Amino acid sequence: MESVATEFVAFGPEVGGVRFGLVGRARPFEAGGSVQLTLVCENRGAGPVDVFGFAEAYPRSLRVSPPKAHRPYIRVSFGDVNVLHPPEAFIRLDSGERAETGLDLSFAFDRRGAGAFRVVFAYDPVRAGGRLRAYMPPEGSEAHTELVDLLITPPESLRDAGIGPELEAELDGILLAGDTNMGGRLRELGPGGATYAARRLARVLSPGAESRLGWRSLDALALLGDAGIAAVHAAATDLPHARAAYEFASAWLRHQHGATPMDADLPFVTSLERAALDPASRGNLLLTFTACDSDVHGTRRLQVLGDGERIVSGRAPHGDRLLSRRSTISAGKMQALLEALRYGAVWLLRPMREAGIVDEPRPELEVQLALGEPFIRRISLFQGEWRSGPASTLFDLLERLWREAPPESVMPPAR
Repeated sequence: MESVATEFVAFGPEVGGVRFGLVGRARPFEAGGSVQLTLVCENRGAGPVDVFGFAEAYPRSLRVSPPKAHRPYIRVSFGDVNVLHPPEAFIRLDSGERAETGLDLSFAFDRRGAGAFRVVFAYDPVRAGGRLRAYMPPEGSEAHTELVDLLITPPESLRDAGIGPELEAELDGILLAGDTNMGGRLRELGPGGATYAARRLARVLSPGAESRLGWRSLDALALLGDAGIAAVHAAATDLPHARAAYEFASAWLRHQHGATPMDADLPFVTSLERAALDPASRGNLLLTFTACDSDVHGTRRLQVLGDGERIVSGRAPHGDRLLSRRSTISAGKMQALLEALRYGAVWLLRPMREAGIVDEPRPELEVQLALGEPFIRRISLFQGEWRSGPASTLFDLLERLWREAPPESVMPPAR
C-alpha cells in the first residue's frame, strides 16, 4: 500500500517507541456500504519491533466495541489476543519504518445506520509463539490512535427505491418475526422490497444474533424469484465488503429455482440424489459431524454409515476420556438425513464470517458418498451460521441423532 502523508493521519501518542494512527476521510460513507479505514503503525524507537495485524497473508479478526458511559466513542482492536500466534503473524519494523493495513468496519456500521460516529483504534497486547518477542505496550499504558470522526449517510439506493427509515424499521420487524406474509409485503413495495432484502443480506457477516436478519432476508429473496436474484447482483456492486455473502446467495437462489449444479458439484449432487432414492447405493456413505472438539466445550462427534450404523463419541469439557457407543438408526431417520443433506444443499455451504464470537464453536461436517474427492464435501461453519442459515434443519437433525443415541453398546474408551 502506498505511504500516507503524516498530516492526514490521526496519530496517537508514542507508546514503547511505537505509535498508531487512523487515516481520516473528509467525504461520508453510506450506511450499509463499505466502511474501510487505513491503520498506520510507525516505529519511532531505536530498535526493531514485531507487530501483529499487518501481515497480509495471515488472517486476523476485529473487535468493535460500542460507545459506553465512560468511553463515548467506538473502540476498534484486533480480536486475536487469547491465543499464541506464530512468527509469520507478525511483521518486523526497523527504526523509522512504517506499515499500513486496512480495517474493514462494514459489518459493524451496517446495523448502526446513518449518523456521526467517533472511532479510535487501540492495540491490545497479542502474544507470539516461537520465542518471538512481540511488541507490547508497557504495563499500565495503552497504544492507541487519536479519535477519527466518521459521517455515515442514509443508503441512496434504498431512498431512491422509496424505502425510508420508518419503513426500514417496519420491514426489519417483519423479517425478525418470521412473518408468513413476508414475501407478500416485499412484493407490494415493488423493486424497493427486493432492494431492501438484498441490502439486509449483508448482515450475515455480523456476529451473534445480528446475523439473523441477514439469513431471514435470504429466505425473503427466495420468495421474490427473479427480482430477488437481480437485486442480489445489484447489491453486490454497492456492498463489495459482503462479496462472499452475495456469491453464496446468488448460488443458493439459483439452486432454489431449479438451476443445474455447477460442473464441479455435479458428481456429488448426482450421487446424493441416487443415495436418497436407492438404499442399495449407500455402500460407501460415511457422514462425520463434529459439533465441537475443544477443552472448553468438550467433544461431540457423530458418524453415520450407509447401512444405518451410528457411532457417537463424547468427552466432557476439560475431560481426558473420549467415550464412544454404537447403535443403528431407523430407515426413516436415514432417509430424513439424506433429504436434509439435499434440502440444505451442503455442496454450496461455506462460512460467511471471518471470525466467531468469543468461544463460539465451529461445527464441522464431512460427507462421503463414494470414493474420490468429487464425491466428498467438507463444511466448517460457525455455530451461529449453522443454526440460522439454510442448513439449520440439517444441523438440528444431526444434533438430535447424537443426543438420541442409546446408552448401551458402549465401546472401549479411545486413547
